[in-house]
Amino acid sequence: MFESLGSARLQRSYQTSRLRALLRHTYETVPFYRQRFERAGFHPDQFHTLEDLQRVPITRKSDLRVAAAEDTIAHDCDPDRLLRYGTGGSTGAPIEVRFTRFEDRLLRILRLRANMRLGLRLWDRRSTLSMIGSALPGKLGRLGILPSQSIQALLPPRQILKALRQFKPDVIRGYPSILASVAGQMTDLDRLDIRPRFITTDSENLTGLAKTQIEAGFRAPVFDIYDCFECNAIAYRCTHSETYHVMDTSVVVEVLNQGRPALPEQCGEVAITSLHSWAAPLIRYTLGDIAERGAPQCLCGAPNSNLDKIYGRTYDRFLLPDGRIFHPKLLAAWIYPTCSLLRAYQILQESTDSVVVKLQPLRGVEIPIEKLEAMRKGIARDLGEGVTLLIKIVDDIPSESNGKFRPYLSRLNHDELVEGHR
Repeated sequence: MFESLGSARLQRSYQTSRLRALLRHTYETVPFYRQRFERAGFHPDQFHTLEDLQRVPITRKSDLRVAAAEDTIAHDCDPDRLLRYGTGGSTGAPIEVRFTRFEDRLLRILRLRANMRLGLRLWDRRSTLSMIGSALPGKLGRLGILPSQSIQALLPPRQILKALRQFKPDVIRGYPSILASVAGQMTDLDRLDIRPRFITTDSENLTGLAKTQIEAGFRAPVFDIYDCFECNAIAYRCTHSETYHVMDTSVVVEVLNQGRPALPEQCGEVAITSLHSWAAPLIRYTLGDIAERGAPQCLCGAPNSNLDKIYGRTYDRFLLPDGRIFHPKLLAAWIYPTCSLLRAYQILQESTDSVVVKLQPLRGVEIPIEKLEAMRKGIARDLGEGVTLLIKIVDDIPSESNGKFRPYLSRLNHDELVEGHR
């Protein structure tokens, strides 16, 4: 059924019926949303069409941050049995997202379905460049289904290439900045063993430059997947155009311009409603991303709703003494274990050899020394030799003069980055 309902009308009908049930469930079991619905004068009985979703109030991360955890979880599930993922991710304001095991597996299956739309086959060998690094093969892998390899993303490019040559993947997944760096060091000898049919990117903005570098190095097409911790995959790039197909049977995506639905080719803030998150619902939840709404139908004829461009958030990249340039969001993986203790964080590069991590704990909370030491060791290892790392506990991390908060910030000027990239 998923992503193959046959027509835009059928997909909208599915979304409407699923939303109607989700809104009623949320109103009856989740105090946080019941209170917000009532303050806005909304009742689930008033929901008849997708357009009625606009009557539901927007939910921002700051709203969830100040809410009691027990008020955001459905009363008909056991909180102790939920999977919890800490994410401060790209916003610098950490929250925890929660799923039942069934919901988590379903979202992973839906992501797999998106990859199959891009051409993934059950016998394909997959390599993933991630912050987790090496992992034991899953049950499917041991049966020869979707055999996979996980590579630590911040290894030197030559080590990554060595691992890829040994595994000989059919499909490669990774961060755009890392894959572009690896692609730049590929040789003809590497390409004898590394011959992926296609590559997928996620978690960062895929710039035109990075896409060109990756495709030139690996000599394979690159397809971007727009995703987030909160609901896994959101949309994937069409194989025939630059349009992103929204996974309509998994998530309702709104592009809001000044609070109203954006018109085609108009930019706005992205709000999502996860259709398969019932234990801890996310309804009209803003990610902080900016996107451009696409035409009602892609030129390829797919029935999905579309996004033309995903701008996400633009952050500074870090240039290190050893010449590496990478997205500082990757360092945040070492901060995630403390997310439940933090109000916000910021990673600041003062110079090529100096990085400062600012941590703003919740009021009255003290971060255990062992967690800080693990964080320091992990970040220092990834930054490499020659970089001074300072972790500061602060009372406040101010926003920029324009009111925007930047969790990743480099003091290096543009010329230094360009020179370092040559």
